[in-house]
Amino acid sequence: MRPMPILPAALLVIAATAANFALAQQQADRAIGRTQEQQAHERSNERRFFDLDERDRVIAEIWGLNAEEMQRAKLLLQGPRAAFSVANLSPVEALGIHARSEAERRKYAELFARAFHQDVERSLAWSSAYQEAIARLYPNEPVVDYSGQPKVAAPIGAADVLNVPRLQLIETPAPAPSSRVPAADRR
Repeated sequence: MRPMPILPAALLVIAATAANFALAQQQADRAIGRTQEQQAHERSNERRFFDLDERDRVIAEIWGLNAEEMQRAKLLLQGPRAAFSVANLSPVEALGIHARSEAERRKYAELFARAFHQDVERSLAWSSAYQEAIARLYPNEPVVDYSGQPKVAAPIGAADVLNVPRLQLIETPAPAPSSRVPAADRR
């Protein structure tokens, strides 16, 4: 066997290595392409899953949330929070419960407190308007007509709190305050 000259042998090794490298590169490119395609598809699915529809955008605006916060709230409300909370838990409550910092918790607590305060104001204004309408439309009629109802045995204080006319009562004495002293205070 005759020894090969170094140059042609080196060229053969380089050519074989280059062919193997090219094949490996093609396989890697296909794998990367497939991976990038899969990642793009997954991102597309995630966007569709978290895309905010018109209803979500309106709810976010009502609560003072941006799109990212609303998307996170939707995810939280579909996860374990759905099992632990009432069905009508607000997105702000979900974000507050799952706050990632004290500052975030405070932010969502303030949003909720403002919304609740405004709702109480609206409810009281509605109640006042209703009372005025009843008084104006039915000035000589009681809101509740107790005539024909049997009298009730109750203390006057309880009836007054419940706005039951005293004429409907069979007066009973109010319960006496408890005279029991806790064991720790008997010394």
